[in-house]
Amino acid sequence: MIEIDDFDRQILRIVQRDNQRTHADIGELVGLSASAVRRRLKLLRKSGFIEKDVALLRSEGIGVRLIVMVAFNKESIASYDAFDEQIRTTPEILQGYHISGSTDYCLMVHGPNLEWYEDWSKQAFMSNPDIRRYDSHVVWSCKKFDTAIPL
Repeated sequence: MIEIDDFDRQILRIVQRDNQRTHADIGELVGLSASAVRRRLKLLRKSGFIEKDVALLRSEGIGVRLIVMVAFNKESIASYDAFDEQIRTTPEILQGYHISGSTDYCLMVHGPNLEWYEDWSKQAFMSNPDIRRYDSHVVWSCKKFDTAIPL
């Protein structure tokens, strides 16, 4: 990871909110030339500080979103590694967090409808002998969703 300075922080605050702004526009806001902004963004991407540039879609009206809490029978490196791989390779799992507390994982799952989820969850969770329990919570509405990390 590279060391970032105040200019980098200002640039990152801007592109976290709108990465379609021009280098000249960003430069004007932070007090740098467009070429300096371009160089800094290139370095921030190359170093992995900026992980990826994406478009965030509005999910309302496109299926159902669920928060799923997963608890394992016993904690083992092998069972966690296998489940981590399942999370990474399952497109319906949008986010997966290994967490502390009485459950082991928190997942954000998105699919077409609840009937689909019933079948899908049986395959994804009930067929895994390492999983003791999973609790599903339907997301009725989103009150806040932000991807920007405070800098």
